[in-house]
Order: sequence, then structure tokens, then C-alpha cells
Amino acid sequence: MKKLVGLFFKLSLVAVVVAGCSSSNTAAPSTDNNTNTQAPATQQPAESTGKEKKIIYALPSEPETLDPTLNVYSRSSIVMQNLFRGLYKISQDGLPVPSLASETKLDETGTKYTFKINPNAKWSDGKPVTAHDFEYSWKRVLNPDVASEAAFDLFYLKNGQAYNEGKATADQVGVKAVDDQTLEVELENPTTYFLNLLCATSYYPVRKDVVDGNDGWTKTPETYLVTGPFTLSEIHPKQKYVLKKNPNYLDADKVQLDTLEIVFIEAAEAELAAYTNGEIDVSDNINNESLQKYLNTPEFFAEPRIGTYYFDYNTSVKPFDDPRVRKAFAISINREAIVKNVLQSNEKIAFGFVPYGMPDLVDPTKEYRDVVGDLFKEDVAEAKRLLAEAGYPDGKGLPEIEFMTMSGNTDKDIAQALHSMWKENLGVEVTINILESKIYWDEMRMGNFMIARDGWTGDYLDPMTNLTLFETVNAKDGPRWSNAEYDALLKENREIQDQTKRAANYAKAEQILMDEMPVFPLYFYQDTYLAKPHVKGVMKNYIGHTYFEYATVE
Repeated sequence: MKKLVGLFFKLSLVAVVVAGCSSSNTAAPSTDNNTNTQAPATQQPAESTGKEKKIIYALPSEPETLDPTLNVYSRSSIVMQNLFRGLYKISQDGLPVPSLASETKLDETGTKYTFKINPNAKWSDGKPVTAHDFEYSWKRVLNPDVASEAAFDLFYLKNGQAYNEGKATADQVGVKAVDDQTLEVELENPTTYFLNLLCATSYYPVRKDVVDGNDGWTKTPETYLVTGPFTLSEIHPKQKYVLKKNPNYLDADKVQLDTLEIVFIEAAEAELAAYTNGEIDVSDNINNESLQKYLNTPEFFAEPRIGTYYFDYNTSVKPFDDPRVRKAFAISINREAIVKNVLQSNEKIAFGFVPYGMPDLVDPTKEYRDVVGDLFKEDVAEAKRLLAEAGYPDGKGLPEIEFMTMSGNTDKDIAQALHSMWKENLGVEVTINILESKIYWDEMRMGNFMIARDGWTGDYLDPMTNLTLFETVNAKDGPRWSNAEYDALLKENREIQDQTKRAANYAKAEQILMDEMPVFPLYFYQDTYLAKPHVKGVMKNYIGHTYFEYATVE
């Protein structure tokens, strides 16, 4: 999930362009949300006591999955980024650097890589990591029988998409273990950010002898073998995970923490209390009270994140099969009022889909968003006109509109604000349906929604990481939208390296997306979090992941 290139010119740009798996270093980081447990009342203050160096970190709920093959979730990624390493990892400078790979060669076509696996790379049980582990794992992600939602991450591989769609065999996929230490990879096209992609969880190895025939391999520490700085020592469902330093990690001598404890606290109010009372060291489920209390202190941090909070329309059902209706709903709301009055935050409102933090492809010193500009504007009068033109004057004749959202307080508050705005500005009554996380995503996949809350954080610093969501092959589980011209523009951008042309294609594709409006963006993410003064070296990256590999406590 990052970008990089084999030629000198491209390498010279890496420091500017890389960031998907990448990031900024600060004293401490934060993370995602959603869980239904408060910090245990018996939890002792988080500090370095005696010889043990320990950090306690809070997530709103348990990870959705601990299987890298199946992961498309930010919260799960945060946990697994501390448990696994792949061929590459993100350095403290925010760049992709070799991890389990000791040597990388790229041929003159820019499509064929040869990786040498570090002979000292080991699994947490002490067995060597081999090239065969990577071949098995990458093909597992693409295997149509596994049905991983992360499969599109590996469509960059030769015949990756064809295999996933049943049009090619596993043997035809462009990844092959030549021997235990040599992995050959062939891409469909030159991909300037491929080394960044290798930092993503979907490119992490899992071990065949542990995974095959054992659906419960992620459920116990005994079978959960990893390759990263920490191992999973204890699993307490809905309460906490305990991670311990992995003595078999390749860079174990550089890992300073002994213990990373991840506790699950659903409510931001409870998390703030736990942080204030010294029960946790790092908090990132920040609410208004947290901001007011810590905003101007050394314990408050804010980092850009290349993601967007948005909503899907189900374009396969009426009335949202009509782009005029979709646009009417999207431009009849007041984003600034929601961000300032409901969120009471400083997130930037979104009039496009590609977020701030994404560098311009032609001039990386500029922001893509600033160069492309706003792609639509709010206009209640125009919204009413579009609704009437679609046959629903003042909302009359519309079917009952159901708005599906998640159970977090922020999501519910935003849903209520949108409900009020649509009623006042369009005369439309909307029913709000609140669901827990697991049920929510199942309902979306099955298409049981009309409007649904969604969000996405990209994996690398190229607009592809955001716009690929709405290619036909990927939109089938979300807005169910398809546009041949949009697909063609992104396909071309995977095949060419002319950044001026690529930038023009992205701008055109994004304009199509915002004109047809199968989704409507609300605001761009910014990660805010709290960290105790004794916590040092925690890294928060541009995709919202929190790394503790480089952390310590004083």
C-alpha cells in the first residue's frame, strides 16, 4: 500500500510520494473504534514498572478478523500491523523498507520482481519463513473459494483478477517460490507503489500447515503464528488482547516494549475516564470532552489520514437508481454544520472523494485535493429542482427511505442531523436503522439498505487507493454502481506511468463519480489521539495504523 519505483527517477520521489503503508512519527498514536466493554475496574495504572516496559492502548472493540487473508478493516489492521511483517514494512521515516526480504530486484520492464527472503526470518514458533509461505498466502487471498474481500489488493499480480474470477488457474498467478529463499513476482503492469502495497495486511504471510483445515487458527495464541514484533499472548474476548515481544522477530533486538496490552472500550466517555485515571496510555476515541480537556496540551496529537467518511446509495433500488435523486440528497445538506456542531472537530468537509494528505502526482509539493478542487457544491434550491425533475416534487411520491447506520454515538448523531436536514430542505422523512458492526456489514453486502454509512482509508499515496472502491468489480458489495468510462480510466492508470496523464485521468474519473453520485462524501478523516508523556516513539501513519514496534516508555 505504498508507492515506489525501480528506476532512479522514481526512487528520488519516494520520500515525497510514499505514505500509504506509511506515516508520520509522533510520540504516540491512536486507533479505530467500536466495542462493548469498558476498561476492567481492576486495571492498574499503565506505566513502566520494574523491568517490564508496557503500554496499554485502547480500541473501541475487538478486531473484526485476525486473519490477514480476509482483512479489509482498519481496526483489524492496527492489531495485525503489530503482529505480522511481510516482505516490506514502514520505517520510522514513513517509508517502505525491507523487512522479511533481504534483497529486491526489479527488471527493466518494471513488472518482474525477485525477492530474496532473509534467511534469519522466522515464525513465532522458531520455524523459518520461506518463499513458499508467501506464494501460498497470496494465492489464498485470490482464491475464489476463500472469497476474501481483500482480493482486489492483489489484482496487481499477473492473472490475479483472472484467477479470482475463475478465468485462470492458481498456477498462472504471477507469484512463484523458486526455492525456500527466492520469490518471483510478476505484475500485470508497472506499479510505482508496489513496494508500499507489500506493507498491507493482505500481503502478509500465513503458514499453510497451520491454516489449512483449521478455521479456528486465529482463536488461540497457541495456533496463531506470526512474523512481526509482537506475539498474541492472551485473548480475552470483549475485554482485551495481550501482546508480548516476539523473540523470534527478525528485528527483535530493536523492539523495546515487553508488553502491549490492547483493551476494548466502546464509549469515548469511558475511554477518556480510563486515560485521565492513568488506566491506559494511548487513547484515540476522541470526543468533544477529550478535545476540550487536552487540545492545548503536549498529550494531544493530530495526524492527517488519507480517508473519507461517506455514505453509499444502493443504486439498484428505487429511488436511488436515479442519479438526480442521489445528487439531490447529497447537495441538500450542510456539511460544515455537521462537522462544527455535531462532531465539534476540525475535519475538512468533503466536496470530492480523494482526501487531503494525497500528494499531487505532477507536483508532489501540492495536494491532489487543492489541484483538482471541489467537484460539487451544496445547493438546496438545485436539490429541490433535481428531485422534482426526477418525479418527486417536494419529496412527494418517494418510497419510504431507510437510512442504515452503525451504533456508535458519532454515527447516530450524524444520522440524526442528516434526517433533520433532509426533512427541512427536501420535505423527505427518513427512517434511521441502527445496527451493530457485524450485522451492519452483512446487511450491506447483501444489499439490504437504501442509504448506508461507510468509510474508507487508503493504503498508499496514489488516488487509485480511494477511487478503486467504485470500479464495477469492487462496488458490487457497496453502491452497486457501474460506469464503463470510470472503469476504463482507472484501468489505463494501472498501465501507464505518465503522471501528467494519470493525474488527468483521476480527475476525470472522480468527476464522473461525483456527477453520478453513487456515494456522497461528508468529511475527510483526521486522526486525533492522546498519549501519556512517558510514552515515546509510537508511530501513526497516513492510513490510520498505530505502530508500537518503535515505541518505548520512560
